Amino acid sequence: MNLPIPPALPHAALHRRQWLATVGLGALLSACGGGGGSDDLLDPEPSRLQSLASDLVSEGLVGTAVGWADAREIRTAVAGSRRLGGGALLEPGDLMAIGSNTKAMTACVAASVVDQGLLRWDSTLAQVLPELAREALPAYRTITLRDLLDHRAGVMAFTAPADIDLFEQQAGEQVLVGLQQPAEVEAFFLRWLLQQPPIPATGALPGYAYSNAGYALAARMLRAATGLVWADLLRQRVAQPLGLSVFVGAPLRHASNQPQGHEAVGGRLQPQALPEAPERAWQEILAPAGAVSLAVRDDALWLQWHLRALRGEATPLPRSYVQTLQGLGRAPAGRYALGWVAQTQEGVGWLVHTGQTLGFQAVSFVALDGSRAGLAHSNTATADSLPRLFQAVAGLLS
Repeated sequence: MNLPIPPALPHAALHRRQWLATVGLGALLSACGGGGGSDDLLDPEPSRLQSLASDLVSEGLVGTAVGWADAREIRTAVAGSRRLGGGALLEPGDLMAIGSNTKAMTACVAASVVDQGLLRWDSTLAQVLPELAREALPAYRTITLRDLLDHRAGVMAFTAPADIDLFEQQAGEQVLVGLQQPAEVEAFFLRWLLQQPPIPATGALPGYAYSNAGYALAARMLRAATGLVWADLLRQRVAQPLGLSVFVGAPLRHASNQPQGHEAVGGRLQPQALPEAPERAWQEILAPAGAVSLAVRDDALWLQWHLRALRGEATPLPRSYVQTLQGLGRAPAGRYALGWVAQTQEGVGWLVHTGQTLGFQAVSFVALDGSRAGLAHSNTATADSLPRLFQAVAGLLS
């Protein structure tokens, strides 16, 4: 598969400001390509997947997990360690954080709410959250649920230090430390967010401006329609129907023996500490944009459900979500919708996304013809680790 490698992630070590910079930087996907292949590819041998995972570790990643699926089978392998110098090897059932690959799950939740008739894709902020809209700049009052999920609302990105600096300066230390109840934290942040000037579109797609904060606002609309917080909606409308085991939060929040993320600090890989109070409360605002952790087999199963749906089989995936993804096969290359980027090469279309959070990275590919899917996780996030994962998955699917 001839896929260009994405550019290095512009990641910054934000220390106490890490509370908003921990969600994946999926915007780099405008640089991704597609891939070709036939529908009758043989399942990769388990030894091939194991070699692939081991090779990634030998190239400097602390731990890796790789997965492959078609509509009937799943193959996975892991290699490396849970943490640098810790001695414990990565296990197949260990959780790995997937960062912005969470966005497709949030979009799936939204589609289920739309299909139930509780919201429409074109439901506006003013219609769903009138009190919040009254305090917002006029430009935001007519943005829709779909605008937010497709990154066409112009909401600040919160993927770079500049946005975080501005928020901290304007909010003030007293607010950042004093507000810790989730509802109060969310309300303050969203009011502030909607009083900031819209950001301009980036790249070739009209109106497209990638935003983690937009997914937090979408989740608030979903709560208004259902009465449930995002994490409960995720479990009830995605995890349970699809048979997935997911955890909201970093793996170490689940158990102390789970994998730890690593980043390069001063030229050396270092384990990343988790934000604690008061930063933790503010970090969790952006959970709908990138807070899911799961084992490699559960991620492969998530992708396998997509393959089945794209082949026309009945699945628990929401109808409008599947229809949107099928439509991406006819969209221009680089089109973003509901947590996925569409790419085409040699006549074959792919859904692609990447994520990064707290020293973890993830890559997912799904063939739009429903033939095969692949993924890779790592508990290492450096300038060259994501291109390595990307290339590994591309090679696995070729």
